Amino acid sequence: NRGIRWAGPVWKYRRVTLWRRAAVGAIAGAVGGSAASLVVAAGSKRAAGGGSEVTADELDKELIDQLHAATLKASDSCFEIKKLCATVVVPTATLVALFSNRRLGPAVFVAGLLTISFFWLADAVGYYYQRRLRSVMESVWERRASRCAETWDPPHTAKVSPLRAAFNGSMYFYMLMAIPVAVGWILYILKVIESPTVVS
Repeated sequence: NRGIRWAGPVWKYRRVTLWRRAAVGAIAGAVGGSAASLVVAAGSKRAAGGGSEVTADELDKELIDQLHAATLKASDSCFEIKKLCATVVVPTATLVALFSNRRLGPAVFVAGLLTISFFWLADAVGYYYQRRLRSVMESVWERRASRCAETWDPPHTAKVSPLRAAFNGSMYFYMLMAIPVAVGWILYILKVIESPTVVS
């Protein structure tokens, strides 16, 4: 009987305790949520009202960084084109010789010169846009220099025409590759070198 009499009060005590814990947790969550919202609101107000504005000099600096990255990528592509040309010329001439019944003929020399010319043209286009990017960077440098208290003379890069881009110091590589092919073609025309006869 005592166990039966005390069962009700104990259950009521546990139920009240659970309700109290739930209420305390809800209040703590509400307080914490409101505090977090106040922190976010204060941060947004601070960013909106007290943050520093972006200056024109900072924008120009970011533009120079982007142009510099693009210039480096164009320079790397020109170097990769030269390596690819040196790798492709010999297999191209060999492939043409295979389709010519494995005999040396004008097609082999024409294929070699055309391959060199295509890579030369691609490299010249990359070089031209690389110099154009540098000229744009100079204009941004001059604009930034005009805001400085000190006198500063930015470096000047000569403007390059498409013809100058195709014939400059960095394009000597293709000339050196084309000379042996051209000389071999001339010797073939003069019959100094001939295709070996196939003995059946």
